[in-house]
Amino acid sequence: MNYRHSFHAGNAGDVLKHLALAFIIDRLKAKPAPITVIDSHAGAGLYALDTGGGEWQDGIGRLLGQEVSTWPAAARPYAEALGGDPMLYPGSPLIALRLLRDQDRLIACETGEEVAEDLRFALAHDPRAAVHRRDGWSALRAFLPIKTGRSLVLIDPPFEAANDFALLAEHMIQAARRASTAIIVGWYPVKGRQAADRLHEVLRSSGIAKILAVELLTQPDHDPLRFAGSGLVVIRPPWHFDTAMAEDLPRLLTLMGQAHTGSVRVDWLSGETVEAE
Repeated sequence: MNYRHSFHAGNAGDVLKHLALAFIIDRLKAKPAPITVIDSHAGAGLYALDTGGGEWQDGIGRLLGQEVSTWPAAARPYAEALGGDPMLYPGSPLIALRLLRDQDRLIACETGEEVAEDLRFALAHDPRAAVHRRDGWSALRAFLPIKTGRSLVLIDPPFEAANDFALLAEHMIQAARRASTAIIVGWYPVKGRQAADRLHEVLRSSGIAKILAVELLTQPDHDPLRFAGSGLVVIRPPWHFDTAMAEDLPRLLTLMGQAHTGSVRVDWLSGETVEAE
């Protein structure tokens, strides 16, 4: 399986990932304590949709023609972070940085030299952001735990390696154990059910409390050769994240005109409720 940021920018997988990221940051900002966001596989940060793979047309392209006032409430922070040019799509590090406050910080990691330089340019050398050219998996061990404030970790590997699902599960579990209060978000593509179900099984049996799985599919998921959508596994999601996703993602699918082929899943893998922040 292969998932490159630049080729797939703005597709339905990005819509779910970035909507959830923006929602969580917005919830964390309800308290004054500083937030540190760690983006382990950050990508270039900003993408010209007209030079990509065209998948954005069935993702963010279906929302751009709609008034933001018609978007579900959970998607409003995402809309705020998109910026003014609809054909320049922000990746997860720029989504985060646009929502963070002066006291917050972003740690963005990218292995490729050219991509890391593009990322520095996209973040405009913002003093709140640190770009590290290093392997994202090792970065999680290096930067966690964060000593002050609260931390949000996004793990979004490219799924170029056959073992990326296994690595995602392993490093999510390690990160959750190293940082006992951090919110850990892992993104994955859905092609058939086997890989996603195995990921869920491993996390469910990890002994870690409060793990939520969320999927937004635009197509049926029975074909292992076809990208049906994507999912997130979230360790220690913020209060009401599960309810917001269960209520608003179906509304989003309807707004995107994909309710007839798509579906939403919101399932607790571990724990049934989350404590208020």
